[in-house]
Amino acid sequence: MTETEAHESPLIRVGIYLPNVGWEGLPTPSELVEFAVAAEQLGFDSVWVEDRFLHRKLGILEALSTLTFVASRTEKIRLGTCILLVNLRSPLLVAKMLSTLDYLSGGRVVVGASLGGSPEEYSSTGITMKSRVSRFAETLRAMRAFWGQGSFQGVSRHFQPADLPMEPKPIQPRIPVWIGGKAEPVFRRVALMGDGWLASSTTPAEEFARGWAKIREHATAAGRNPETLVPAKFCYIHIENSAEEALQVLQERLPRYYSVPYDAARLTLYGPPARCVQQAQTLLKAGVRTLILSTVTRDISQLERVAQEVLPALRQ
Repeated sequence: MTETEAHESPLIRVGIYLPNVGWEGLPTPSELVEFAVAAEQLGFDSVWVEDRFLHRKLGILEALSTLTFVASRTEKIRLGTCILLVNLRSPLLVAKMLSTLDYLSGGRVVVGASLGGSPEEYSSTGITMKSRVSRFAETLRAMRAFWGQGSFQGVSRHFQPADLPMEPKPIQPRIPVWIGGKAEPVFRRVALMGDGWLASSTTPAEEFARGWAKIREHATAAGRNPETLVPAKFCYIHIENSAEEALQVLQERLPRYYSVPYDAARLTLYGPPARCVQQAQTLLKAGVRTLILSTVTRDISQLERVAQEVLPALRQ
């Protein structure tokens, strides 16, 4: 996001996950399209996808294939990855896929990226986890160079990009890359290399506020205007008439994805709509300006309830 775009953007943007994680089984192609089209019509700013290659308990649709599929049936909603495992893909291939998606969608791509991924995914792709930090930084630089938005000079110790043109170029002059994570080195990478910070669902409001303050400090010290960076966060949500019922659904489903205990009571939005709004506003007060919500169902009624009973209050 450029400085001009940052100042022209509405104060709060709200995105929603597509159901590419099979909490209740994977969606059919028609269900996936219906969800994306409904999200656009209901006024969400963006749709997002999870990215995992291998998982012990859940089926997960590949991220960029899923976004390309729904891009052809939507017109204006932005298309985001949360979080794209760029280390597990060839820099050339991921740059080509993202530039093609940006071209085909008319310039709607937002790349949330991190150096994450499980040890099994790293070993299955033949990439050592010991190199993940340097590989991540070098992959981001290579992607920018392939897009014509940077130089190949001094790019990499891990791969040797050819100084050849890539077409199509992205429609956007600069595809936004929001970097995920919450350690001090991540804050520096966001400030120096990123266009925004995409905090995980396990980052509570107080941690987000501290992390965002550090990113702003690093950006200022590096001569960047922190106002041009986007503070974004991903969060699960489930709406029911009672908080107990909603929390129970999240507590039953989220452990299927996470390999460690997940504190749904502290980290998610749940219960009646008014309670979800109150919880979300705590995140906004901490500095979040793009809030990305994820239901744990492909039931479109949850999408509709979020849009009709939560979204308007967040944008007031």
